[in-house]
Amino acid sequence: MIRLSHSIVASLLVLASVWLHADPPPAGAGRMLQQLRSESWIQQAEALHYLGEHRVELATDPIRSLLNSGTAHPWIRGRALVSLSQIENKVDPAEFGKWVAHDLIPLRAAAAEVLESHGANSAETWIDILLKDPEPIVKCHAAAAYAKRNGGGAWPVIDPVTDSPTPAIAQACARALAFTGNEAALARLGRHLSEPGLIRESLRGISRIQNAALIPLLLDLLPDLEETDLNYGAILTALQNQEWKEVTNGLAVFIKSEDENRVRAGARLITTLTRSPELGPPLREALSKATRTETIEAGLIALGSAAMNPDEHHQFFSKTLKHEEPSIRSLSIRCLAHCKDVNHYEVLRESLVDEDFEVVQAALAALKRQPAVNAPQGRLVAYLEAPLSSDNETIRALAYDLLAHAGSEADFRPAMAALEELLTGTDETLRAAAAKALGALAPEDEIGEVVAAQGYLAHWMVIGTFLNDKEHKAFHEVHEPEKEIDFEKSYKATYIWLLEGRSDKPIEREVTWGEGIVDQTDGKLSMSAQLPPPGSFAVGYAVADIHVDTERDVVLDIDGDDAFRIWLNGEKISEKIAPYQHRKDCIAEDKGLEVKLMAGTNRFIVKSANVDYRWWVRLRLTDTNGIPIPFRRP
Repeated sequence: MIRLSHSIVASLLVLASVWLHADPPPAGAGRMLQQLRSESWIQQAEALHYLGEHRVELATDPIRSLLNSGTAHPWIRGRALVSLSQIENKVDPAEFGKWVAHDLIPLRAAAAEVLESHGANSAETWIDILLKDPEPIVKCHAAAAYAKRNGGGAWPVIDPVTDSPTPAIAQACARALAFTGNEAALARLGRHLSEPGLIRESLRGISRIQNAALIPLLLDLLPDLEETDLNYGAILTALQNQEWKEVTNGLAVFIKSEDENRVRAGARLITTLTRSPELGPPLREALSKATRTETIEAGLIALGSAAMNPDEHHQFFSKTLKHEEPSIRSLSIRCLAHCKDVNHYEVLRESLVDEDFEVVQAALAALKRQPAVNAPQGRLVAYLEAPLSSDNETIRALAYDLLAHAGSEADFRPAMAALEELLTGTDETLRAAAAKALGALAPEDEIGEVVAAQGYLAHWMVIGTFLNDKEHKAFHEVHEPEKEIDFEKSYKATYIWLLEGRSDKPIEREVTWGEGIVDQTDGKLSMSAQLPPPGSFAVGYAVADIHVDTERDVVLDIDGDDAFRIWLNGEKISEKIAPYQHRKDCIAEDKGLEVKLMAGTNRFIVKSANVDYRWWVRLRLTDTNGIPIPFRRP
């Protein structure tokens, strides 16, 4: 159990009462007050930083107690002094002098740090005292405070203090040099930032100092760093704290240097940080002279962003479409995909016959993002001739998707001629993809042609529903349509509505035969869509007549949800019932069934049953090699 000091408990109680009458402090204030009592110096330091940054006034007393504690670590006491000055936004002249003259180094260093922003009229005296301190860390913090007040005029004092810093004082030295800001100080700061042992602490020192003169120094560091480097993130943080217009101006100058390392670094920075459209023209100009692949790639990624007004650069993207590197051609396509004022079907025509598969894939994906109205209506199949006949399965699949997305009824006949071979082939994946594309193009009354070409029975007569139950009792009963098939007759049947787990009493109605059409290219006859509702607790019948010219042995594949019984020419050939699962697909299958079709008309009768959820049945006829057999309606 954590025991809180009386001062912290009191602060929490006061905090709670004040919240009732004023705007609440930051959400983490209460937790941070508790953290001050932690035995972990890391948690204490985090709390002090948070409470000081957010100027949580109710933390004043517990922080002061920590500052005056004889048992707390000296460095933590120093952080408490800094935090307290932030909250009070001043220092007490009568008390502050003791910290300036304190025998503990961390407290004198903290006092010097506080004097950057506070101290009023007494600050100069205290700074002079601390500048004479024998400890480098104290002297450097005092130098930063002095430089903040005196700018370039501080150089004679700052020069000897910041000449050869160690990592321990690099942060304070960097601040002193940044506040001084003259040419000599900035040159030295640049050298410190370029030294591996000093860069991290130097960046910490200047990250929150807003000075346009620091921007070139920060940008100069980027070409030698990868984005995963911790220092890269610190540089971005420092740039974010600068005036945004100044960052944009500095980045424009940085890019115009035409040094490819700088151009690449600038492009990456635009992508991750600025995305300022005004940087587009100078970046594009620099890229036009670039020769290295990685530079052009970074530039394309930056310019292709929607925030960079890519339409302004579409001519550049069109030019790089012809680059020798496939990766650049692919990126150019992705950039063009963001351009709204471009005829993509015209611009990307040659990319569809590119020798590199990734380029073709990028082109097809980009075209699919464009409005279908822009596609060459009635000529889309010819336009996509190369990808539709590609040896690459991914490209063919993308071409089918694009055909389905952008094609129209005017494209159906050319597409059917081009893809019919796939419909009658044995590659299930290609057949399904081609069928899906054709189904999207086909007029409503011609989808059956796509279905039948795959070997599915597409045209049916249906009747139902007859009342069923969970045990499929009605499935095992003989209903009138089963005794004789007469499409002119109607029959009495009952049904129930099942709502919220309760069923009404059976209702009687008259059912008649009607035409059932398979309207999806997967060949499924949706019984629930063809018959009057409800489709739950139901039995229905479907009849399909087909004509073949000669007697032949065929393979019949049957599947359905939930149960089916099949007759061919009056002979029962299959019966399957899937185990019931509530509100889930219950698929029954009988695949590879060998049957004989007689010359002329053959009749399939299906008795299909459903408890709930989806309800469909599907029959497909092929030869022994899996190729759909030719048949037609009588």
